[in-house]
Amino acid sequence: MKLSWHERVSLSANDGEVVVSGPRSRLALRRLSAEVVDAMRRLTPPGEDADLLSETVMTSGGSGSLAHWLYCLEELDQRGLVRKTLFAGDRPLATVVPLGRPVTVPNGRATSHGLHTRYHLSRFAYLRRDEDQMVLESPLAHAKIVMHDARGVALVAALAAKSSLADLEHLELLPSDALRRLVALLAETQIIDRADEDPNRTDSSPLDTWEFHDLLFHSRSRRGRSDAPFGATFRFAQRPPPPAIKSVVGPPLRQPSPGGSGRSDALFRPDLRQLERDDPPLALVQERRRSVREYATQPVTDRQLGEFLYRVARVKERRQVQMPTASGNVAVELATRPYPAGGALYELEFYVAVRNCRGLESGLHYYDPLEHRLLAMDADRRATHALLDEAAASAGIEPATVQVLIVLAARFERLAWKYQSIAYALTLKHVGVVYQTMYLAATAMGLAPCALGCGDSEVFARASGNAYCTETSVGEFLLGSRAS
Repeated sequence: MKLSWHERVSLSANDGEVVVSGPRSRLALRRLSAEVVDAMRRLTPPGEDADLLSETVMTSGGSGSLAHWLYCLEELDQRGLVRKTLFAGDRPLATVVPLGRPVTVPNGRATSHGLHTRYHLSRFAYLRRDEDQMVLESPLAHAKIVMHDARGVALVAALAAKSSLADLEHLELLPSDALRRLVALLAETQIIDRADEDPNRTDSSPLDTWEFHDLLFHSRSRRGRSDAPFGATFRFAQRPPPPAIKSVVGPPLRQPSPGGSGRSDALFRPDLRQLERDDPPLALVQERRRSVREYATQPVTDRQLGEFLYRVARVKERRQVQMPTASGNVAVELATRPYPAGGALYELEFYVAVRNCRGLESGLHYYDPLEHRLLAMDADRRATHALLDEAAASAGIEPATVQVLIVLAARFERLAWKYQSIAYALTLKHVGVVYQTMYLAATAMGLAPCALGCGDSEVFARASGNAYCTETSVGEFLLGSRAS
């Protein structure tokens, strides 16, 4: 096992004082002996054998220096400043990279459970490419493992099935000592689990309720179990920022029909002062808020839809600001709306699928928040009907009763230009904020609102003509006239 500094760690030494600085922590160590300082210098990548370092310190300075050296290593471990690489002969096999709290890496020649204890890969573990390296990770782990050798990757693949050390040794992938140390390392970092469970086990575990993608998303969009850059990193600042307002020129939008027949272009704009004066109190609206799935015989009108969208989604203000980035100040256009959004970037777009709305043509429409108008789209009619039918199934109602479906779509690049690791998590939070804003507006207006738990993003892509990864649906909301 070799020890080396974590990436982006620097060391400065002067008269027995050493300062180790990393991206997330800094450690000052004083009154160090020369042999301890020398051992710390030898941690410069590719590092040094852990046992050899301890032996050298012991030989040069005795047991007192060794104790001080082990204390320093513990302090460095606590701050995630040191990584440990397992070698098979002279070839690196795997490197343990701490992500938060320290990880104990076993140096023993075998695991603690013996040759015939069976293990298997955790259902939360995954292997991915990171630049030119393979990385083994799990949201349960406080470290990630960089796999340097294809034999180690093959061993991980073999552990998808329940296997003991004896089973793995029969594969002859690695020398016995290296194999046992690697299995011990995988067990210590919770990449693999013991597979021999008590068949009479009746207790439950909190992990039983987590699916793989949910726990992974949680761990990667919060601090604590990832070393990925996080927050407002402006990683794409070298590119022009995506526009605040989506262009409404060209396909798949189409021009109004001659004479405006069969469609509504400009939407009704309510008098805000009158709404402020006549709307029911917020406490009353919150108390009356319900998901309503039954509608009046007469459908919602284009005037009501116009007022609803004006309350919820219009552009209130448009301005440019200078944002400081690693590439210098960048001019970014902001266009604020009635609901809050991270960084005031407002990546959500509103689409209106209409089955039955008085004064409005059926089909799929794009809401232009700047001009407060609906633009009819050259949409795939079959896919548009599928969107409406899917919404009805999600709400548990008859498809024919659906009046209006509002689809929220995210221009993901708008958020990802500024935010790293949390961009999609922010989008989902914004969907929740918009849902609540919609509920309050619809309840105040006496309409029937119902947020849906899920929708079909592939069908929306077909209906709208949007590229799946450019602008994808992330939320759905039914709106209709309320039965008295």
